[in-house]
Amino acid sequence: MEQSFATPGPGPVQLSVENQVGLVVVTTDGSGTTSVSLEADTAGAEELVERAKVECRLSGDRHLVTVRVPHLHGMKFTRRNGVTVRVTVPEGSDVDVSTASADIEVHGPVGLANLKSGSGEIATDNADEVNAKTASADIEVGSVRGDLRMHTASGDLRCLAVGGRAKVDSASGSIEIGSTGTQVDIRATWGDVRLGDVAGDVRVVAVSGGVEVLSVARGTVQLRSISGDIEVGIAAGVALDVDAETMSGRVDSEIALSDRPGDVQGAPAVTLAAKTVSGDIAVRRSMGAYAR
Repeated sequence: MEQSFATPGPGPVQLSVENQVGLVVVTTDGSGTTSVSLEADTAGAEELVERAKVECRLSGDRHLVTVRVPHLHGMKFTRRNGVTVRVTVPEGSDVDVSTASADIEVHGPVGLANLKSGSGEIATDNADEVNAKTASADIEVGSVRGDLRMHTASGDLRCLAVGGRAKVDSASGSIEIGSTGTQVDIRATWGDVRLGDVAGDVRVVAVSGGVEVLSVARGTVQLRSISGDIEVGIAAGVALDVDAETMSGRVDSEIALSDRPGDVQGAPAVTLAAKTVSGDIAVRRSMGAYAR
């Protein structure tokens, strides 16, 4: 099944896709046209394609494009009955995709990306804002100009760069963010947390896993781990105020922990609070910006 709709501005396209099993791929371009392609992955999924609902309607100054792949009567979803959905929308469109086990891929600049899957992997590379959630799969995010929210019960979470606020949590899996913006709040139960270039307030709570921050330029950084090491790199020229505490590990610092923010007049200040129960704490001078 293939359909195309004229979806010129001035408002962005609002795309909504539901596909339980298979694959959803959203790509952007500058044509002002939205095209939809549905393909059965196997013969058993042909009925799903025939019964799928694809429509476009105008609401105010924006076009609402909906793609719904139905359930198959009398059968549980399995990967042998998957459908591949491919949609091309204008750049800057808002994207809302929901799946059960289908993977989600979003390529090109979009506005708001709401992406949800039960056990399918999620990947997007360029968005104004991202809300991504999966129960048991990985999430890969590229550049986010605004706010980022990621959640998984079991899977790795990664983002290259976020300009606004970031709220990330994982019950089992590693978390990695290349560069952060104004505010970061991370909770991890089982898995390591790694941050690159930090230029805002950060709060990390980890239960079983290490916490590493490669470069902190300014802000308040609160890091806590129960049974993992904590390592922090402080950018050059930054005035530092440190509160470091470990019960059964050791504290090692290349920077005098007695330094106060007022000691360097006019310099950006970092307030660091690092606490762990059974891990070591290391404070280093960073070599420079990691990903910004």
